[in-house]
Amino acid sequence: MEDWRHLLEGRLEDWTERVFGQGYHPEEAKAVSGGAQKLVYQIRCSNGFRFMLYVWDMRLNYFREELEQEEAPGPISGYGGKKFQTVNAYLRKLQVGTPELYHFEAGSRPEEADFAFVEYIDGKEASDFFQADPGIQDQVFGPLAEMLTRMHEQTCAEWGPLDEPPSRPATGCHWPMLTHACRQLEYLSAYRTEFRNHRQGFVHILKDYASKIVPRSSYSFIHAELGPNHVLVDERLRPWLIDIEGALFFDAEYEHSFMEFRFDNYGPYFKNGRLDPVRMAFYKLYHHISYSAGAHRLLQRGYPDAEAIKDILEYNSRRALRMLVEPAHE
Repeated sequence: MEDWRHLLEGRLEDWTERVFGQGYHPEEAKAVSGGAQKLVYQIRCSNGFRFMLYVWDMRLNYFREELEQEEAPGPISGYGGKKFQTVNAYLRKLQVGTPELYHFEAGSRPEEADFAFVEYIDGKEASDFFQADPGIQDQVFGPLAEMLTRMHEQTCAEWGPLDEPPSRPATGCHWPMLTHACRQLEYLSAYRTEFRNHRQGFVHILKDYASKIVPRSSYSFIHAELGPNHVLVDERLRPWLIDIEGALFFDAEYEHSFMEFRFDNYGPYFKNGRLDPVRMAFYKLYHHISYSAGAHRLLQRGYPDAEAIKDILEYNSRRALRMLVEPAHE
């Protein structure tokens, strides 16, 4: 049994009773692995009730250096309890399956962590259903596709997060992503031979794609990191979206280009013929570069699941290099 008494500066028991009432006493806390930007615990109370504790503590964020640097880390940021609170309310209003937020508490000072008590979903990751019988897959991925459509049908003339007023230049959201991709290439070139040798080639193809993107007048609401590990499927085969903090109004192609290589069954359930193929190619290359850089940083900073991160680094590096050779076929 993991010692939980240190959580929330020793105040977990007090907060649990304050939120849920008398009779709710934490008895066990189990750390959930996988998060690089927040701490996640499954809490079991003495009466059998379970909930999730999310803690956003900048001091323990693996990407703290990038988030705190003077130059913005990029248009999409998945860090922050306030972002989670805002997106959670928005998705639940849309009747998109996401765990209920029982309580959110923002740190009263900049150095204090935000935390949230969130509904516990007893489920498996969506990837566990990739090889399921077709009927089971229909029950899982059909509703997930409907939720995704409902989200993407929400549009805004400005791109950006829900909790930030539009204050950026009236240019396409792909332009700052181009800048961000070039910064990631600069970082990778310092450590990885394949990126150092082909850096100019990557920059050329990214700029070529960006120059061909036709401006649009509205942007869709997207999850922004919708891999199968961010979809829980409960015992009734209902899908639930988690890790929602990065959701924002953006190009839908950003979402689809990511899902295309993360979901084995993307074609039958999520393929959308109305997407812009140039944006799809641009964002696909962006993802491979960005995830290569992110994985390398995690390895440098002692992320615990090193083997999984190495796999992510090698996979995305290979796919990025392949797009240099066969850009038209990616």
